[in-house]
Parts: sequence; C-alpha cells; structure tokens
Amino acid sequence: MSLVVQIVSIIAPLFVIAGIGYAWGRSGKPFDTTLVGMLTLNFGVPALIFSTLTKLDVSPAEFGEIFGIFGIFLAANLIIGAILLKMFRLEIGAFLPALSFPNNGNMGLPLCLFAFGDVGLALGISVFVLMSTANVTIGFACASGKWSLISMLKTPFIWIIAAALIFMCTETAPPRWVANTAEIIGGMSIPLMLVALGVSLSRLEVSDFKKSFWLSFVRLFIGFGLGVLLAELFELQGVARGVLILQCAMPTAVMNYLLAARFDREANGVAGIVVVSTFMSLATLPFLMLFVLQG
Repeated sequence: MSLVVQIVSIIAPLFVIAGIGYAWGRSGKPFDTTLVGMLTLNFGVPALIFSTLTKLDVSPAEFGEIFGIFGIFLAANLIIGAILLKMFRLEIGAFLPALSFPNNGNMGLPLCLFAFGDVGLALGISVFVLMSTANVTIGFACASGKWSLISMLKTPFIWIIAAALIFMCTETAPPRWVANTAEIIGGMSIPLMLVALGVSLSRLEVSDFKKSFWLSFVRLFIGFGLGVLLAELFELQGVARGVLILQCAMPTAVMNYLLAARFDREANGVAGIVVVSTFMSLATLPFLMLFVLQG
C-alpha cells in the first residue's frame, strides 16, 4: 500500500496542475502560450538548471554519464524512427522529430523531481538539456530542411549549463545574490510548464486518430524499450536508472508541433501525435512509475 501512496503522491501534482491548464484552455479564457513559453524557456528553465546544478552534490561524472547514455538513446531513436517512417511512406522531415524527441521538460522534469527529489531533478535536467539542444538543431533542420548552427548557439541552455558546470567542477558556490535570484526565477518553471502543457492539450486537435495512435504507440514503446535496454547495458542503479527510463518513455514534446506549424510540415498530424501520446502516457503513467520505483 505504501508504494501505491508513493505513486499517487508523485503523479497527482502533475494531473492537478496540468488539469488546471486544460480546464483554463477549454474555458476559452485568454492564455498567451507564446509569452509563457518565452518566459519559461528563456528565463525560468535556464535559472532552474543553474540553481539545481550549483546547489546539489551531483558530480560532473554522474551528470555526464546520463548525458552520454541519453545521447545514445537519441541517436538510436532517430535511426529507428527514420526506418519506420520510410517503410510506411510518411514524411520524415515532419514526423521524425515527433518520434524522436520526448517531452523531457513539461512532464519529465516534474516526474523526476517528485519521484527522486533534487538529485533526480539534477539528472533529469542533464537529459532535458541534451534533448532541447537536439530539438532546436536536428528538429529545426528536419522541419526547415536546413541546418542552423546559429540556432544552437542562441540556445540559453548551452551557456547556462557551461556556467553551472564550471561551478560544479571547481566546487565553487556562486554569489549568494545570483543563487537566490536563480532559485526564485527557476521556481516558476515547473508549474508554468505543466499549466502550458494542459492549455496546449486543450487547443490541439487530432485530425487522423488512427495514424496518431500508432505513431504515438511507437514513440512510447520504443522510448520505454530503449530506456530499459540502455539502463541494463550500462548497469544503472537507483536514481540514475529511474531518471533515464522515465525521460526516455515520455510522450512527444509540444515543441515538435511548434516547429511543424512554423514550417508547414504536416502540423495537424504532428499535433495529433502530441495529444494522443500525452493522453496515452498519462493513462499508463501509474504502471510506468510502478516499474521504475520497484526497480
């Protein structure tokens, strides 16, 4: 019974906060998704990354291990996704990011925090940084048809993580006013991401449920399978194992829809994958948490 209570305590905040966003979106009340997204991605999340990594006892080796393993996951995901899309004659530029880049931010970070505490959040951030960087580079290249190094260099995550790693490696604490400011600004990230996720789910529509269902199944099944396989291959234990599997098994990120809409690449189809994969993930989340926590 204690395990059931633990799982409920982990997933209930996610359902409640995302549910608030969903209800707000369905009510028709104004919600500036672009403004909230820009505030979160440009200020809130970078501050959360800096604050988490500079105040926790997480070694660069632990951080780098998860970072590297998730890099293998992304590479395998891209290859498998491209092969499957080619087999089913679907547009690779439109659907490959949706199959490859999971929602490690809006859903992944809160789950890592609620399930494994601050250490879980720190390791989850290492995954989120890599996925976000890949999304704005590889994802941008798939959607636009061209590679952009400038987009990667403009990503705040890269510079923030570099600064945080300097403090971590030198075992130096940042100035108190910097730490306090980062903690306060970073504190808004997770609630805003969950509310924005709920609003997005209320506004996106599914145009082809059958295709959306099967592509969503592929995203979740491959993600979970690769996560478990890599955890076994690299003999991960405890928090590291749980964080990797959780982050690999997340549904399609909303960012994939934004890129598809921006470049007019099957935006309705990608929106369907975002919605269906998220609801499928929410329905199976208790079983995923049971598997992770028991392991």
